[in-house]
Amino acid sequence: MPTTADRIGKVAVIGLGAMGGPASAALAARYPVHGYDPVPAARDRAAGYGVTVHDSAAGAAQGAELIFLSLPTPDVVRAVIADLVADLGAGIARRTVADLSTIDPGTARDVAESITARGGHYADSPILGRPTACGGWTLVCGGAESAVAMITDVAVGTIAKAVHRIGDVGAGATLKLLNNLMFGAINMITAEIVSLAEQAGLDAGRFTSVIADSGAASVSGLFRDIAPRMAAHSYDPAFAIKLLAKDVRLGSELARELDRSAPMAELVRTITERAVAGGLGDLDTAAVVELYRTEADGSAPADQH
Repeated sequence: MPTTADRIGKVAVIGLGAMGGPASAALAARYPVHGYDPVPAARDRAAGYGVTVHDSAAGAAQGAELIFLSLPTPDVVRAVIADLVADLGAGIARRTVADLSTIDPGTARDVAESITARGGHYADSPILGRPTACGGWTLVCGGAESAVAMITDVAVGTIAKAVHRIGDVGAGATLKLLNNLMFGAINMITAEIVSLAEQAGLDAGRFTSVIADSGAASVSGLFRDIAPRMAAHSYDPAFAIKLLAKDVRLGSELARELDRSAPMAELVRTITERAVAGGLGDLDTAAVVELYRTEADGSAPADQH
């Protein structure tokens, strides 16, 4: 029996960067994919994956049954949705927007309203997983069951291993922000401990490898990923500090809206914002260790690569 996935004639991906790029490549192995990104290099990479690239979001989305967004901030999501609604007009009706971006639930609800008012469908569908794990991602969705079912049919087997409907619009965004608050806390304590190990005279590489292989209860997948790179001063961005800073800010603001104390979130927010202010924002989150190294010895941050 044909599935929704079998009936899809065209998929669009708006935002072809760290997450949208791998997503477009994986989707293009099964579907005709049309994409847009304002950065020429991102468009060129996507074209190499077999994506038909356009010079506008509306051009990529024209005629697509399912439109994936992978955008850096809530403001960009709002702007792109406004452009799509204005440029596509009645063409947004019956289209489904799957928003992979990490945004706040308020933004998700606002843009959903602008789409559904014109007969379209929207689900905040952020990703749990690193860029290199595309194909094994988990999408956590807030939206109507029918919209999430369509996303599931297309995403599972291409970009994701699982899609979960968490609740109504905004629920997926909320879950993702809470997850990234935990990510930030683990990232920061790992940086602090690696720096302390160095100051105590331990070899940082040896320290991280012994702990990572020990089976200790303190070891996580994130520790295994970032601690060796902290020790090696290797910061090619899988997840840039400036994006983590944005996510942590949104998470701490969510706590304030709920009138809840979140002291750890506030501390992580302070540290990530200091890292961005210190010129580390474009580097991987592992580079936050350079803040601790600088404070420990008074030197400038180490060479970063």
